[in-house]
Amino acid sequence: MTPNSPRLVRTMLVGWVSQPEMDSSPYLTDSEGRAFVPVGCQGIRYNVRVGMPAFGWEADRVQPGASVTHREAAANRALSLFACVGNRVNVRTGAAAGAEGVVTGKHEEFQRFQEVLVDLPPAALEALAPGDQVAIEAVGRGLRPCPSPAVVAHSLGPELWGAWDPRPRGEGLEVRVTLELPPEAVGMGAGRVAAATSWELQTPPPMLETIPELARVRLGDLVAVRDWDAAYVSGYRPGSVVVGVVCHGASRLPGHGLGLTVLLSGREGKLSLLRDPGANIADLLSLGLEERGSG
Repeated sequence: MTPNSPRLVRTMLVGWVSQPEMDSSPYLTDSEGRAFVPVGCQGIRYNVRVGMPAFGWEADRVQPGASVTHREAAANRALSLFACVGNRVNVRTGAAAGAEGVVTGKHEEFQRFQEVLVDLPPAALEALAPGDQVAIEAVGRGLRPCPSPAVVAHSLGPELWGAWDPRPRGEGLEVRVTLELPPEAVGMGAGRVAAATSWELQTPPPMLETIPELARVRLGDLVAVRDWDAAYVSGYRPGSVVVGVVCHGASRLPGHGLGLTVLLSGREGKLSLLRDPGANIADLLSLGLEERGSG
């Protein structure tokens, strides 16, 4: 438990499963100047879940599971702010009513959408449809991970905290991650408010050649970015470190790539890292076990 876990407020939120949207032109242009039609964002992905590879899909920024949004802009901002990774989900309407799932991340595409991503069992995903209502038991906003104010939490639910089991280290924390990345890996999303959004970790070929380990990342991996800060607004800060969960897959767009939903940001050396290949929310929360390896 964190120092203030008993005082965290639990809030019931609702959203609706989204429908993919398309601009008047269907094409995007990749880093080599080639046009392609993107697929993978918004709506429901039957065969993509956390724990699967983040690369290799015929898609752009593919999201695992189902995407949930609110129909009113102000309510959707609250949904994205209060929902935390690990929170419990319940489908309220439609053929999948009664199915239970878990929040796995958040994804924002600037001026297009801001969505909460949800993992559900295969049978529930098959029964789910755009427009079905989903309830989220939101808890985690206000979580203080350790006594030091130099470590700040965002979008980190107590359910994931307990499974991840960060360890006290002096006045700070030691956390398990699958990978540590340099600050130049950060692409789209620098300068955003850290509390309710996602960044992108660049994955076009030049970055993969520089950091070949990126190609082995799985959806749901907990990864760290060095010399980056997300206490309030995300940006470069030597000596700081940010840890987040890979919320969506790779991209061919310049400056885009793997999505990272921020969980922890630490300054002054208060956030230490321990490499662990099993530091993935699918393993920690026992998600997606039925479909591992199908991507």
